[in-house]
Amino acid sequence: MKSQEFVIFHQNDEKLILFPRLFEKYVASEDIEQSEIFQSIVWRQNTITVFGKQHLEPRLTAWMGPAYRYSNIQWEPTPFHEPIVSLKNRLEETVEFQFNSCLFNYYRHGQDSMGKHRDNEKEMDTRVIASISFGATRKIKFTHIHTGEKIVLSLHHGDLLLMQNFQDNWSHEIPKVKNSLPRLNLTFRKIKA
Repeated sequence: MKSQEFVIFHQNDEKLILFPRLFEKYVASEDIEQSEIFQSIVWRQNTITVFGKQHLEPRLTAWMGPAYRYSNIQWEPTPFHEPIVSLKNRLEETVEFQFNSCLFNYYRHGQDSMGKHRDNEKEMDTRVIASISFGATRKIKFTHIHTGEKIVLSLHHGDLLLMQNFQDNWSHEIPKVKNSLPRLNLTFRKIKA
């Protein structure tokens, strides 16, 4: 049976598709830090360079997949392991696309955020990127880099957001909020060989 999906945006080959609460059974919303998924991940806080100054990235991250580099952050090859494998299998069955990597993001509170950016590194297949959210509801904001058009979505516990051909013309961000409980985000990608 196909999961319920909502096309949020569709223009030419660019699509945003939301699958509400599709993955909610994988993590208890009130206790993400105690979940098997959270505890299976080795978290780190990277140093990033912004306007020539170094800062701690305002979130914790982890990586599974082949070697990957963005900004000044280098990830070594790390294989998928349980329980991520079973979640990845369900994702691939749902969206009919094969992923070979995942960037894990842990937003500990409302001041943890991600600035405006595009996931468009040359080694990344940007046709399909899948984002799964657990824990607190947070907004994701998209901005068209040429027209300034904006799309704002609230991502809830268990939501899957599928971005198809969206990285060339749209940037996205997770803005700071005054108060927020923790949020865990898994962003599945395909890195080219």
